[in-house]
Amino acid sequence: MTKFKVLYPLQGNRHSKFRGPGFNNKIIYTGGRREEGVFLSKEIIVYFQGMPTFSPGIQWVVQRNLTHVADFNNLRLSCEEAGIYFQAIDIIPFSPDLPVFDTSRRSIIYGSTTFCNLAATDQELKTGLFFDEARFSIGNYFQRWGKYMLNYGAVITTFEELMSRDVLPEQLFFIRPDDDSKSFSGEIKSFGEISRWYEQLKMVENTNLSPDSAIVVSDPWQIRYEWRLWIVEGKVVAASKYRTDFKLTKERGCPEEVITFAENRCAEYTPHDVFVMDVCLCGEELFIVECGCMNAEGFYHADIGAIVTAVSRYFAGLDIRK
Repeated sequence: MTKFKVLYPLQGNRHSKFRGPGFNNKIIYTGGRREEGVFLSKEIIVYFQGMPTFSPGIQWVVQRNLTHVADFNNLRLSCEEAGIYFQAIDIIPFSPDLPVFDTSRRSIIYGSTTFCNLAATDQELKTGLFFDEARFSIGNYFQRWGKYMLNYGAVITTFEELMSRDVLPEQLFFIRPDDDSKSFSGEIKSFGEISRWYEQLKMVENTNLSPDSAIVVSDPWQIRYEWRLWIVEGKVVAASKYRTDFKLTKERGCPEEVITFAENRCAEYTPHDVFVMDVCLCGEELFIVECGCMNAEGFYHADIGAIVTAVSRYFAGLDIRK
């Protein structure tokens, strides 16, 4: 049983329910009397059965602009229900600086890759980014998971090198970045389309994408279903279907065999304790499509509350384990 001294302002002579980050109105004991989250004085000693759900020293800092409105609202509500501090900020486009916000608590970052990249330059904020550039790459996944990767055996090359090949303009390829920069979305393009894109890249200065950028090129696959899974310490905590026959399909959850497949792969290797894994059904087999940084991935129709709870508990635990 854990002992806390709590200062709490009462309103007149009325009893007040305790509300604070991480406590969730837990049953308490005050002065030997059992109460249902009711404080009878301004200064009391509270005995909790176990620790609070979350450390009051953590918060979610969420980008308001560019985050889907429903996702933003669900994140805010999930934090409120879990008793976790929530801060909304707006990232100024093309600005090299973060806006000013309260950093007195340890922050879990969520928003665009621009926000994440800016946060990564701050040593304190960086702890709330679950990312390692070298680990989050298709090349690394090929080495770690091999045949379980959808595009295992694909070529990792550059636009420059690809254009030197003798290929018919109508031949189709699946193409995507090697890293998790989201400089462009993975898609199927003809060699002619890629060639025209390459000519544009040569004329435009783009810091995220250039003729020398590493790309993954493979034959296209006929994929039936695709799911996104949120993974914390090797366990799937939430999932959503996001595509059926290449068409956007948002459905909460995934089949049990998809969870089993993902957790078996996690037993072999994980790029981070917290990340997302995209899994597909191709033919009759399951494959990993790619993995991504949780801080900047879309939720589709996943249980955001479950994600907030699992990630926050993990992050609060990091503070305890230091």
